[in-house]
Amino acid sequence: MTVFRGLYPPLITPFDEAGRIDEQALRDHVDFVIEGGVDGMCAGSSTGEFMNLTRAEWESVLGIVKDQNRGRVPLIAGGAWMSTAGTIERCRYAESLGYDGLLVISPWYQVHTQRELYAHFKAIREAVNIPVMVYNNPPVTGVQLSVDLLERLYRDDIVQYLKDADSDPYTISRLRMRLGDETHLFYGHDNNAMGAFAFGATGWVSGSANTCPELWSKFVHLCIDDNDYVTARKLWYRILPFIEIVTVGVGGERADWIAVIKRGLELRGRRVGSVRAPMLPLTDEVDAKVVAAIDAMGIAETVA
Repeated sequence: MTVFRGLYPPLITPFDEAGRIDEQALRDHVDFVIEGGVDGMCAGSSTGEFMNLTRAEWESVLGIVKDQNRGRVPLIAGGAWMSTAGTIERCRYAESLGYDGLLVISPWYQVHTQRELYAHFKAIREAVNIPVMVYNNPPVTGVQLSVDLLERLYRDDIVQYLKDADSDPYTISRLRMRLGDETHLFYGHDNNAMGAFAFGATGWVSGSANTCPELWSKFVHLCIDDNDYVTARKLWYRILPFIEIVTVGVGGERADWIAVIKRGLELRGRRVGSVRAPMLPLTDEVDAKVVAAIDAMGIAETVA
């Protein structure tokens, strides 16, 4: 079985001017990130706006990505939904398409107990045969998957990969301490990847990697393969201005992260369209920051 490791961007979903899924642009984007050196990719997850897609559109995204990938890199499908039954149904669908793994965030809106969350992931494990990456993202779900729960899920082989999206990678260090060097730990935020790899992360599910996979991939492998944190740090400070716009919002509000990523791609000559409501395009103020960050990285319009 393939071991997931390295850079796995959660793919954006391109839209055309009418707001429909742009199939050709999505196919082009799959090629773009693979050519940029990613180790795998996720489809139909948060950065792909699964919350703004109909069920038919979500299925279409998974099918297009699977077809265009042609077995070149491992594929993980975002399979989350608000109920256990709905999550299982989505996960089974992704498995039936031939996806290599599942990325599953805990159900949102209702703040579930740790006991309920254990039962939820256990039910998913019993329903599918491919690896499951549990996704801890408290700001989105309203609940923290405790280190104790994550350790139990991993030791009981209910999940095979752990993705922590807390900005502070301290959870990753605690899990590495408890579970040892063979554990598959992915950092799921963007703004402290340097620390996450130093603490022992083995992969990065990075939304911002959509915009410049070649630099993000180089950074990841300087850390996890070469253990060259001196060179990695230099590259980190080259990409950090863009990452900061992706992760830090204006006035304490949520960053316009997907819109920032898509705008960055547009500045590289990639046609991916805007975000879907209720999300909005960037303000002029944030747009100017994105233009400056892309220009400072030296990647504007480098890919036709």
